[in-house]
Amino acid sequence: MLKVKKGKEKEKKKADKNSQSVDTMLIDGAHAPIYPLIANQIISKLHITEGVAIDVGTGPASLSVAMARLSDLKIYAMDISAEVIQIAQESMEKKGLENRIKLVHGDVHQMPFPHDFADLVFSRGSMFFWKDLPTAFREIYRVLKPGGSAYVGGGFGSAEVKEKVKPQFERDPPNSIPKIPIDTLEKAVLKAGINDYTLINDDSGLWVLFKKRNQISI
Repeated sequence: MLKVKKGKEKEKKKADKNSQSVDTMLIDGAHAPIYPLIANQIISKLHITEGVAIDVGTGPASLSVAMARLSDLKIYAMDISAEVIQIAQESMEKKGLENRIKLVHGDVHQMPFPHDFADLVFSRGSMFFWKDLPTAFREIYRVLKPGGSAYVGGGFGSAEVKEKVKPQFERDPPNSIPKIPIDTLEKAVLKAGINDYTLINDDSGLWVLFKKRNQISI
């Protein structure tokens, strides 16, 4: 089933080949309002508050921190950059969350997790830098437990929050963020073999939601 909330679309730009994470700001910085809002949206839509979660392209683990504070999830925060992982590790120790959030060096195209591992996979900002969207979506689906869900995409959570952090972006603009047209994203999800999904493209951002089917016993 496909459900699309339409908004503005822009042309896709060339991805930064060396990054799977957009944000390099910590949760205590200018982006602070974004992460609790998105964490609330993830939990309110998927109703997953315990078990195992993976944060793909975690950057400084800002969304992982927000999710940990709102749930009882054991979170594996993964990023392709070893340098970013080190920064995030220091942040987790300062926040006293090192027992709740485990930092993992890994690539979304070949995730270092077994099949049927996670109850939830979430990601903000990383998707726009993935080299191969279908492969990445297949990997996310693979590591989900039957009945597990994914919430992947990017955005500010709301138009109000976007306006709130806009002055900081103007003073210290981030690296250019590639855009993904809706039709490109939909084709990638379908090519990954995922037929039951939801696309959201509104003031909260551009997001893909899907659930791994429960195995049928015979």
